Amino acid sequence: MFPTFQVKIFGMDPMADYMLLMDFLPVDDKRYRYAFHSSSWLVAGKADPATPGRVHYHPDSPAKGAQWMKQIVSFDKLKLTNNLLDDNGHVSLLFIFLFIKYSA
Repeated sequence: MFPTFQVKIFGMDPMADYMLLMDFLPVDDKRYRYAFHSSSWLVAGKADPATPGRVHYHPDSPAKGAQWMKQIVSFDKLKLTNNLLDDNGHVSLLFIFLFIKYSA
């Protein structure tokens, strides 16, 4: 996925084990398209029913809190696809939705 999602983690118990994962959730029921002429996203209709998502586990999971907090964590191996039948572990995003933005 470009740009690569990176996050600095703090506040974990250094000795506890944690699994880090990423999930994508639609924030509304609309489909969007990108308008290059105006450099903006426009509503392109109603979204299809939601499909079961796939979470992406960070390849270093599980790990101690100390390991997660000592450096920036990167999801540089994450790949997105619109293929629902993908069996390569890619996260399926069948249509373009507006996704919830998380802050760490």
